[in-house]
Amino acid sequence: MKRLLVALTGMFCLLAAAAPALAAGPHDMDCKECHSPHEAKADWIIGVAPQPSVITPDGSKMTLGPVDAMCLGCHNEKTGIMPVNLRTTHPVGIKPVHAKVPENLLSAGLLTCGSCHNPHPSNTNYKYLIVDTKGGKAMGVFCAVCHPGQSDPNTVEQAKKAILKADAVNTPLVKVEPKKAAPSSAGSAPAAKPAEAKKP
Repeated sequence: MKRLLVALTGMFCLLAAAAPALAAGPHDMDCKECHSPHEAKADWIIGVAPQPSVITPDGSKMTLGPVDAMCLGCHNEKTGIMPVNLRTTHPVGIKPVHAKVPENLLSAGLLTCGSCHNPHPSNTNYKYLIVDTKGGKAMGVFCAVCHPGQSDPNTVEQAKKAILKADAVNTPLVKVEPKKAAPSSAGSAPAAKPAEAKKP
């Protein structure tokens, strides 16, 4: 009985220690789930191929900026990792007109996934949001950061005091050029023979 109690206590302590990290989301704490220093497929040494475009609600094709394309490399309807359907969610890739978005939350003047989410392990907020929403119970504070005109005065005051855990969207330090497909062997010229070594 004592062994069981000790084991359960140990398990509880481990889970309690991991809880802050798990509260933010499923991204791994070693950075390897998103970044691949030796097998990068996109800028910011991202290890997953970006999704360059989506279909909009009106049926047209929208080319995504690099931040959104990177996020949707995993969070798309085909891969299914907490899929985001841009036809039914908050818009991205647009210049804010009706919202007062803080400049540091924009990328080249546009709203991106990174305007609301900072997916790095240092951000322990619910769903990697840039504002602590008390586990999703204070979403109004998060919304009031950019939408004060639609929020009640008390919530706006809380939003003004909120600490933004935004990650500046900078130009990538590592630019990754897409790999070109190797030429097919059909119809190509035969490989040249290696040069023979000269005999002494």
